[in-house]
Amino acid sequence: MLSLNDIEVIKEQSYACFPSQFSNICKVYPLKMEEIIKMGSDKYKGYLNLLLLTEVEIAKMIEEKAKIEVDLSEITTLSYLLQSAKLSDSFLLDLQNAFTTFIKEEVLLLPKINAVLIGNDFSKKRLITEENFSDFQDILRIQNRRPIEEPPPENESPIAKKFRLKREMRDAVKKKQQQKNGTGLSTCDLLGIAETFHIDWRNCSVYSFYVLLERHQLKEKWQQDIQMLCAGAESQKLKTKYWGESLDKKDE
Repeated sequence: MLSLNDIEVIKEQSYACFPSQFSNICKVYPLKMEEIIKMGSDKYKGYLNLLLLTEVEIAKMIEEKAKIEVDLSEITTLSYLLQSAKLSDSFLLDLQNAFTTFIKEEVLLLPKINAVLIGNDFSKKRLITEENFSDFQDILRIQNRRPIEEPPPENESPIAKKFRLKREMRDAVKKKQQQKNGTGLSTCDLLGIAETFHIDWRNCSVYSFYVLLERHQLKEKWQQDIQMLCAGAESQKLKTKYWGESLDKKDE
């Protein structure tokens, strides 16, 4: 599990477009917006979503297709991905391309041992395994401005675990429905907003792109609020917050 210090370092590296070291295995690279536009935002999202699958999302997919209830304790994301790749050549290529997009090295999928070999030298044993895959996912989440999954509580009781998993299943359904409905702005819309704010989006990482957009929007709202206050508006109704505060605190 990543420490708080690890998370802050990865955020800083992601903002500056520098890769982050994943243990002693490989570097994980934050993509620039220009790279994403070249490959196509749909392909980028497809590769990212594939690598960020969770056990809950996998269980939901299986239940929808097979119409059977799935025991989450029997599912691990990396194993599911690798075994699926073993059964489908097209899925295998997609999974390989997903890894190489963010690692920028050759990878070899090893379904027999549920691992991914980085590079072509097996003697170095640079392996992504079920034990470290969650850290790899968290690095990707940070770099791509996705929320980090919270680990389950220590000494979680069976009843608490049952309710937590049910809640996560509901959240997964809601997330899928939101994606289906196409909520939010398109990539083209976001690029247009960035141009309006004179953001050099071509050289921005995904992380810095969204941070800068949020910062500019907060500054614009703050300026509007100040103008309204000067015109006699009530401060309690506006709930004005300074645009230079931490983005992590903007919803508090």
